[in-house]
Amino acid sequence: MPEHHTRQVTSDKLKEAVNHLTQGQASLNQNHNNLNTKMDSLNAKINLILDRLATITVTPPSPSSSPHPPPSPAHRPHMKLDVPRFNGHDPLGWIFKISQFFDYQGIPNHEHLTVATFYMDGPSLPWYQWMSRNDYFLSWSTMLQALESRFAPSFYEDPQGALFELQQTGTVTEYLMEFEHLAN
Repeated sequence: MPEHHTRQVTSDKLKEAVNHLTQGQASLNQNHNNLNTKMDSLNAKINLILDRLATITVTPPSPSSSPHPPPSPAHRPHMKLDVPRFNGHDPLGWIFKISQFFDYQGIPNHEHLTVATFYMDGPSLPWYQWMSRNDYFLSWSTMLQALESRFAPSFYEDPQGALFELQQTGTVTEYLMEFEHLAN
């Protein structure tokens, strides 16, 4: 008879342990469901905030503030920008502007050459066509180097010497513009 009593005690302890585990599992399931509900609520609030942020118009920083990288394209309000055109004049200025445009628009590097060709005019277009047909452009950076060597002032021209020889012959504004052009 003691053996039957021991089996009964063991069976009762196992039933109690199973009940305890079942209650623990039910509690964990309830906590999990509560956490899922809270996460869904937080995600909805975050999406609402992101939607509101996307409609906010950003004012450009003042010239005295430090430059910040542009916001990512996914979180930037849509703006129609004029793409800078290149006609063979001021190649360094165009390279700067088109690079800024590509960065701002988030255009991938492998598309830079294709997109840039749509914005070439004058002597730069036949030059680009000839160079492209003869496979001189292996990448965006090689095209920029070729464009700079073809259209930018050569080392034989001395912009620094011209800067030292610069004299004001017109208005202060004209002098300042010429100074900035030579300094860059």
